[in-house]
Amino acid sequence: MTDDLSNIGLECSEDWVPFPVAGSVDLDYWAKHQAEELAERYAQDGERGDVRRLARDLKRTAADCHTRDPLAAFGWYVSGHETVAAIMELDAIHPDETFPEVSLSLLAEHMTSHDFGEPDVREVRLPLGDAVRIRQNLIGEKKGFFGPRPVVHTVFYGVRPDGMETALTMLVSWTEPILDEPAEQMADNIVKRLSL
Repeated sequence: MTDDLSNIGLECSEDWVPFPVAGSVDLDYWAKHQAEELAERYAQDGERGDVRRLARDLKRTAADCHTRDPLAAFGWYVSGHETVAAIMELDAIHPDETFPEVSLSLLAEHMTSHDFGEPDVREVRLPLGDAVRIRQNLIGEKKGFFGPRPVVHTVFYGVRPDGMETALTMLVSWTEPILDEPAEQMADNIVKRLSL
């Protein structure tokens, strides 16, 4: 029997734009209207936002998230910027024949990378249950034929909600090193408000 994850709750600021679930809407239509809303929000903050550029980035980022088929995905859009600053994806790992128990040690083992040395792995207690937190940098996919592969900065949480066998995961990723501290703090605050 699979644990019920239909009531996942998440509290985050309006800077985080929820992306539609794969196949649920026309991405062109959604991106255009979402870009107009973002441009209005930027204007209220005294910043300018190019609707066409925002729509292009929203569509590209949402489509990329769809390739991983998460339960939910969000993009962090900072006023005045026309590209996503960070991406947050929620997903679940269910026990199966290969891994009948999704333990914190299993999550830590399978979700760590050594692209840039030892990741920072910690076991923590969250309101939802026991969790593992992994802060690491990964080598990203090349965007084109030329140029270096980007460094992707990430904070991963895998939490075993009390009374459940399924693990709920949250991954926040970004590419600008200047965002390390604010993105980590946001991830740490958001995960504490996850609910079921």
